[in-house]
Amino acid sequence: MLLQTGVLSAVNPIRLMMDLSPQPDAVMLSAFDLCIVDAQAKVNLEDQQTLGNKMLARVNIFEVAADSSAAKAARSVGVPLLEATEKGRVRLDATHPHWVALVVHEIVQSAAERGFDGFVLTGLETISQDAERAGCLAAIASLDQAYPDKQLVIEGGLDLVPEARRALEGVLFVGDLESAGYRDQRIREVKRLGVRPLVVDYADVGVSKADIAERAQHFRGMGAVPFFTTPALDGTHLGPLQEITRRILVIHSGAAGETFTARVLHGSLEWLGYQVRYVDAGIAAQPVWEKEMAQVHGVILDATLAPQPGQQAALLGLADGLISQQVPLLLTGAPWGNDEEFQAWAQKLGLGGSGKSLAVGEAARLRLIEHAWLQEAGAVRPRTQDFRDLQAPAGARVLSSLQANGGKTSRVFDQVFLAPWGGLWMDTLARVAGPQLQPLPFLNHWLGNRPVTPVMDVASQNGRRLLVPQISSEGFTQTTSMKGLPIAAEVMTERILSRYSLPFTVAVCEGDLRGLNPGLDPRDALRYETAARSLFALPQVHAASASLTRPKDWAASPKMEREVAGTMAYIHRQLLPAGRHVELMLWPEGSVLTPAAVAFSHRMGVENVLPVWQRDLLGRTPVPIAMSWGRAESHQSLAPSLRRPGALDATAFIAQAEAQDSRWMAPVHVALNFHDASSEAGLWEMERLLDWCAAQPLHAMSSADHAKLVRDASRTRFFIQGEGHWIIVNAGHARTLRLPASAGIPDLDRSIGIAGYTRRGEDLYIHTLGRRRTELLLTPEGSPAHLRLAGSSGHVRYLEAGHHRALLQVADLRPVELAFAGIQPGAMCQIFTSDQPQYILADAQGQVEVTVPAQTTIRLEVLNSQQAAMR
Repeated sequence: MLLQTGVLSAVNPIRLMMDLSPQPDAVMLSAFDLCIVDAQAKVNLEDQQTLGNKMLARVNIFEVAADSSAAKAARSVGVPLLEATEKGRVRLDATHPHWVALVVHEIVQSAAERGFDGFVLTGLETISQDAERAGCLAAIASLDQAYPDKQLVIEGGLDLVPEARRALEGVLFVGDLESAGYRDQRIREVKRLGVRPLVVDYADVGVSKADIAERAQHFRGMGAVPFFTTPALDGTHLGPLQEITRRILVIHSGAAGETFTARVLHGSLEWLGYQVRYVDAGIAAQPVWEKEMAQVHGVILDATLAPQPGQQAALLGLADGLISQQVPLLLTGAPWGNDEEFQAWAQKLGLGGSGKSLAVGEAARLRLIEHAWLQEAGAVRPRTQDFRDLQAPAGARVLSSLQANGGKTSRVFDQVFLAPWGGLWMDTLARVAGPQLQPLPFLNHWLGNRPVTPVMDVASQNGRRLLVPQISSEGFTQTTSMKGLPIAAEVMTERILSRYSLPFTVAVCEGDLRGLNPGLDPRDALRYETAARSLFALPQVHAASASLTRPKDWAASPKMEREVAGTMAYIHRQLLPAGRHVELMLWPEGSVLTPAAVAFSHRMGVENVLPVWQRDLLGRTPVPIAMSWGRAESHQSLAPSLRRPGALDATAFIAQAEAQDSRWMAPVHVALNFHDASSEAGLWEMERLLDWCAAQPLHAMSSADHAKLVRDASRTRFFIQGEGHWIIVNAGHARTLRLPASAGIPDLDRSIGIAGYTRRGEDLYIHTLGRRRTELLLTPEGSPAHLRLAGSSGHVRYLEAGHHRALLQVADLRPVELAFAGIQPGAMCQIFTSDQPQYILADAQGQVEVTVPAQTTIRLEVLNSQQAAMR
């Protein structure tokens, strides 16, 4: 099986899409294998065709633009131009003898020259006389002869099919013809004549999946290939291929980054594969909520939410809709402001108590706590801040509850519970001191029994946890205490960067290097720039910009373009060797960014990363931190490091990294700065940390590459083809899928674009080939006798893959450690990295491990018993 490109039609029925917008969504097109677009659309045909997609151009053979080359050619050969149905267009006289040649060699030829795989001829429904009909038949015959390798489809003109069927690949039906019954009759007639019917049917955006599935089955029963969209034909995809969306809506007040959700829950939701959308109730009206409600899988009313006057009814209506649609609701605060409003919520959600915030003057104790979900093992002290008289509804699963006794009364506050309508988590201290319960299991249960769907993993690649080392610009010019008083940049280059073969991303600040920032002398600029050139001359160093003046608040920065674009140009022209370029905007530590600044860096064609140091939670285990923030052009990649502010403590960093290795929630982000190289003590800490990293089974990656991976993961789209069968579409940077180990095993015989997989604890990691489209099929037994990649410490590019052989290229700064599985235990394997083969026996688990040079091509073949005996 050459690179798993074979498609079994029984498993993968034809996926049709029609998008007549001027610039179709390339990612969406990649999910389908037969796409119809406008002949003038801006689309990269080669990108789609490398996936095996067939791209058809929709061409009107009767009406053309009045100023087009086709109209000019018509005038030159005497074809009359008649009145058209649209302004700015003219209709060609199809009864003229030169019309057929005009269609073949002018109108259709322009689409053929662009590289389309075929043509959809439209306008045929306007045929009104026998002479036009004869001309159309002649045009179809001539096109079939002129372009024998192109697919030919007609839209309308059904009366032409009996005579033209031998030249036609299909007939396109768009919308209702006269009635559904008449259309079905014509579809059956076309199928009976041996031509494939393609049906583009209309539906409302809110159509149910069950309705689409029923209508799709109806068309497939007649032998047609269906696609459902809106009458606008703008690429809106409604089925039958169902897109899997996982969206959580957060309604809050104030800064989104300061919400309970952002501080406590966001990272866990992101790891589970959900996209978190924030809506500020202070600046958003109800219609905005309704827009964001499309395909939402859960709604969080955040602890910061302070509803405006008149919004209470909208929130209660929102809760009503969620309950009726069985979409989970989570309260992390009190959305009510008085007794009357609480009574409305209590009646709707079954809450008990008064909902009031009460002062706790007497001792309070934990009445109940879910010990299995504790964030920290051991004794738990009750938290009484914002104590409320609140009880869970009947049938709820209470996870944390307080009891306060006063005189003859006993008050109960159920802090955390799961209910049939969702749940509640009220812990105001969690934002600053960390939660007492783990967010991950709580969110898993809150979201309920959702279908198992793959998640793009950003913490690992090829079966290994990622290592992302970076050095921020702070302290570049600092004079050190070492012999000769070198600056920190010189020491960092000599003692760290020259020694460790890791893909370091190093940022510099232009104002530092030119001696323009406070405390620096411009006369020292030559020394600073020389140090930067020496640093960037190392092949393992990747260049990043930290702006001109390293501003903290980018909203107050009046010269954003100079700070970003100007500094990148300076670094590229003055500091980098030929052929190298700036890869990243590494925002200064502690920066407060604006969407405009982030979007501007994207327009510059580089990724952007904001270093995030671990918050000190008084010794508590931190919750997973988000890896990205924002969306579209304002998408911002985050680099959460285990390091805490201040001097580097390698012992604490290593301890936390090892503690997190039981489940990979984030890469090992090694966040250094030039201050760390200002003393022998700092150098010793860096060396200890980097020695540990070099000894671990990690996959090293530059910050820019990881930022691409994170952004690609956030944009990845998932479609479900059938039970256990998914289509995953992205740009190919994010190439690790994660699923529960209980979901099944990849069937490598029928999956497409899968290199292998690794099971690790509760999780299954699937390694893709990094294509724009991957098809994954899981079965209980998988394909145990299929050679697969189990792990690699470096980048892998497959050239060929089969049941018993593989040809691949590897690339890294260090020798690459490879592991293969799916081999019969004890089988002999032949491995070529040079002219002389290496022979290895598979172990009892059917695996082989081999270390190969950093940049090489490797061929592995599992020998049968006869071949092994001959050796």
